Amino acid sequence: MAKKREKKQKDPKLQNKDGLSRRDFVKTGAVAGLGAAALFESGGTRAQGATTGAEGMAWDYEVDVVIAGGGCAGLTAAIRARDLGATVLVIDQNFDVGGRMLHSGARVSLGGGDPVQHRDMKGESDKEGFVTVDSFENPEELDDNIDLLFTDITDWSVVDPKAQSPYRYNDRELVRAWAENCPATRQFLIDNYVRFTRISGTHGGGGLSRARAARCFLMLGDKTDMKAGTITAEDAGRVDLERSSAFAPVQMTNASRDVGPNAVGNGVALARPLEFSAREKGVEFMLHRSFDELVREQPFSGRILGITAHYSPRQHPETGELLQSYWRNGNIDERQQTVNIRARQAVILASGGHAGNPEVRSMFYPAFREPAFPTSGVALQGPQGQDAAALRAGLRVGANLAGMQQNLSYGTTFHISTRLGTRDAYTTMMPGHPTFGFRGSAGVNVGNAGFEDFIAVNQVGKRFFSEVRLPRRPGVNSYPGDRGAPGQGLEHTPLDWRNCRKEWVRQMYNYDHGLDAALAMNEGSKPPHYYSGPLWAIFDEDAIERTGWELRYPYVADNGYFFKADTIEDLAIKIAKGNEFQRVPLEYLAETVSTWNGYVEAGTDPDFEREVDAPMNRIATPPFYALSIMIIWHDSYGGLRVNGKQQVVDMQGEVIPGLYAGGEAVGGFNKHGLGKGHVHGYIAGTHAAEESGS
Repeated sequence: MAKKREKKQKDPKLQNKDGLSRRDFVKTGAVAGLGAAALFESGGTRAQGATTGAEGMAWDYEVDVVIAGGGCAGLTAAIRARDLGATVLVIDQNFDVGGRMLHSGARVSLGGGDPVQHRDMKGESDKEGFVTVDSFENPEELDDNIDLLFTDITDWSVVDPKAQSPYRYNDRELVRAWAENCPATRQFLIDNYVRFTRISGTHGGGGLSRARAARCFLMLGDKTDMKAGTITAEDAGRVDLERSSAFAPVQMTNASRDVGPNAVGNGVALARPLEFSAREKGVEFMLHRSFDELVREQPFSGRILGITAHYSPRQHPETGELLQSYWRNGNIDERQQTVNIRARQAVILASGGHAGNPEVRSMFYPAFREPAFPTSGVALQGPQGQDAAALRAGLRVGANLAGMQQNLSYGTTFHISTRLGTRDAYTTMMPGHPTFGFRGSAGVNVGNAGFEDFIAVNQVGKRFFSEVRLPRRPGVNSYPGDRGAPGQGLEHTPLDWRNCRKEWVRQMYNYDHGLDAALAMNEGSKPPHYYSGPLWAIFDEDAIERTGWELRYPYVADNGYFFKADTIEDLAIKIAKGNEFQRVPLEYLAETVSTWNGYVEAGTDPDFEREVDAPMNRIATPPFYALSIMIIWHDSYGGLRVNGKQQVVDMQGEVIPGLYAGGEAVGGFNKHGLGKGHVHGYIAGTHAAEESGS
């Protein structure tokens, strides 16, 4: 149990005047008897002076291992460290546990000869007997080993759309440790109530030569029971298709194809079992608490002693009530503005990436300074999700960075969403979940084909690219097997230079610069920033008749991302007044629509040659509509540099004692998906629990 210290008490180790150095005094074990105990009455105040050094620090809480972030890597690290005997406190800036994992597809790619691969090779079921369908993959596609997995993730013969080669530059020590721990991590997840479907192909960055990805599932039942592997239809969000549940922010989809009758799955089937297990084992949580600073003995030397974190309450947007986690056992309700938390053994940074911080992400990709383009899951996570907290705090105590250029190296890092009319365009969240009010609308899923039913304009109202090519992601078939089972696509031979020949690259990659056009500064934007600004889909009533799009609540709302008017001129005025990121008038919109209608009459699009790819339709029948088109930053690649034990290293390549990191908070490992974060958490939790501490 996290021990709360009395307000008047200062840490004796940090105030010693008897001739011992601070570091020597820490080593004496002056607080060895503090251990886990009942909570005392509250609360200290924030230390005065430098926040990254220990001078004058008063500790409010004390625990063996402190973890910043309760998502994929953080939950795994917490359970693992607790299993090994450490007391563990997880802080998270959100009101609930699970992070982006909660709204993921829960497709976990591991491998190396893991238990699910072996299960499917033999055609066996899971331990409960839920999996009743036959294996999808042939045994030879599942016959994996650690050496093969390591080679796949470090293969120099793999190239990507922008002529970078992310696999070439993956840190060998980091990848080797990851590969060696994949089988144990899969078993760890199974032991903590996570259930896996049949393996179906691979996952982005999850493999080239073997099938390694399985989804997580639960079974529909009379009650929600993580131990039994069941969930009610109400909790799964499957009773009303236009409602979510407090348990599942995103409706759980049918997983019966991969399991059998009554199986459903998505991120909830992964996050909730892990959260349940963590709480059951005594992991504690301090929610509504944003991680600020690491406290080191000296600003750039010595051990990491703990963290500071501030109170960041998330309140219901309509009622103003404090949002509460679905489960609350193990929660510490601490509302003091700033708390200082001592970590006797280690701090693990698992607070996510930098996708939600335009200033940080633009350091490494300058086009992405525009705040109108959000990270995925912004409504669920809140404004401080993916805010580069780990990266910023690490730099302030001397940490190094790795792999920041790899943000450009994976096709799904950023892409144009096909869900329009909502700021949070990545997932289909409906009313019923406490955070829906922050989103306001579910959005209209137009799909790739729907882009032919409108024109896309930038913030000044000009077309900027062929609409039907915009939603095509860079490198649609980025890696052989990436879109299905290994062996699909062009033949790939590991470590064969001929994989890099021009003909192979040209066939494999389909990058057409649509994103670059969308991110370009607009004519009419204002210095010194020259914003690229919002993007808009413009169409008319005839398009509604053609498509059947439902332009009603909960799909659209009066929240600045959907507009309707009787004239194009009025539509432009409404957009300019109603969207928070629209900084200039859409002065060219009426002219653009008129020009487009002329192109339709002529049967040709001299600007972007759209007629080659899709039909062209006039925009002439009122009312006229505008839906926001969102560029989504999905993953963060690049972050803190770590070694094979997930220990953070400094600018000299030396380990920062007592500091670990995992998931999207780290760099040096270009691999997409949850499989990376879980293994990082497993490794970090293992070694953090073994730290000698101070």
